[in-house]
Amino acid sequence: MPIEDRFRFWCTQGAIKPGGPSDWAICDVDQRRVITVRMDEEQDSEDVALGYFKRHVESLGPDITLIHLAPNGDVVSVSTDLMDDTTLTMCYPSLNLVQAPEGVQTILRSDLRELDRFITNVDLVSYQSTDTTPPTTKKAVFKYYWQEQFMEQRWDELNLWVRLPSHPNIVPIDRIVLDEVRGGVVGFTTPYIPGGNLEDNTSRPFKLKWAKQLMQVVDDLNLRYGISHQDVVPRNLLIDEDADNIMLYDFNVAAQIGRDRGLGFLHYWDVRDDVRAVIFTIYELITRDFHFRQQDWRELDLSTVQDVEWVLHPDVTLDHPVSEYRALLNAWVKGREQGVQVTMYTEAPHYIDWPLLEKLEPERTLQGDYHLLASGKLLDPVE
Repeated sequence: MPIEDRFRFWCTQGAIKPGGPSDWAICDVDQRRVITVRMDEEQDSEDVALGYFKRHVESLGPDITLIHLAPNGDVVSVSTDLMDDTTLTMCYPSLNLVQAPEGVQTILRSDLRELDRFITNVDLVSYQSTDTTPPTTKKAVFKYYWQEQFMEQRWDELNLWVRLPSHPNIVPIDRIVLDEVRGGVVGFTTPYIPGGNLEDNTSRPFKLKWAKQLMQVVDDLNLRYGISHQDVVPRNLLIDEDADNIMLYDFNVAAQIGRDRGLGFLHYWDVRDDVRAVIFTIYELITRDFHFRQQDWRELDLSTVQDVEWVLHPDVTLDHPVSEYRALLNAWVKGREQGVQVTMYTEAPHYIDWPLLEKLEPERTLQGDYHLLASGKLLDPVE
């Protein structure tokens, strides 16, 4: 599926000379590269250049690094000069820094076949799995990064997720993905679970047992491992139809309870606590009323859903009366309020921790020992 324009294109930087020209480095997430757009005028913003760039982006060859546009948006010239390439070399951390638990498998990025795009930096892929004899084609979800600003977040997500013990209600890490040049960690895969998430797929019943499982997995994350998921919403819930289990995934904003790991890394935000999120999620799954998602988390008041009648949406099927879901939820919330509290992740009996990633200095390119393209190709050393 194509990535929406509002997520696909954005400007990473601009260089504007008095009277012109104006150079804008436009990131194309779909093609995973940055192209400089030059216009002769002095411009206050990238809006004009970006609008014209969208006309031509599909026709630009993979080696184009700069496109010069006329005031009306027509192409004046293009450049393939590497000196015009503003795509930063990505410094992928080595596998040994992850200190992954024993048994975690790896795979080269080149062994993955892209099938589709879900969102930015998340693809549907397939690969030949040797876990069976003979090997079989396996589908997976590939989460990765190719820009520096996402490095810390993806590092924390991988390290947190890969350390979670096997759980019937958590989608597991499948493979750690390595680049082909140095073997650095590009990202990771998780098993592909068909059927869509609970926000998009309204055709199947929402079972009471799945509500119980959701509460249990949140208890385990918070109270056993000291982890707050911080994004328990219907779109992050899948159903394993073979096991008849609800599955929680996507830990890209999860954090250690009570800890801020630093700028760019995952940090704990108490207003996004998982108990509140479960209440709103079950309410939404029953009523299909999602308008609360448009509000700031800090302004959400639980009484707006706890003190009102929950009207079953006509397109939603339950296997028990609404009253049983509410009774189960109320009992669970009361138990969490009166039970053991974890206010710092180290208070959890099996808390999860992982090494901080030291900021890597960007590699030198044309004036250094080598130039590494975003494609992963290593060019000959430049004198």
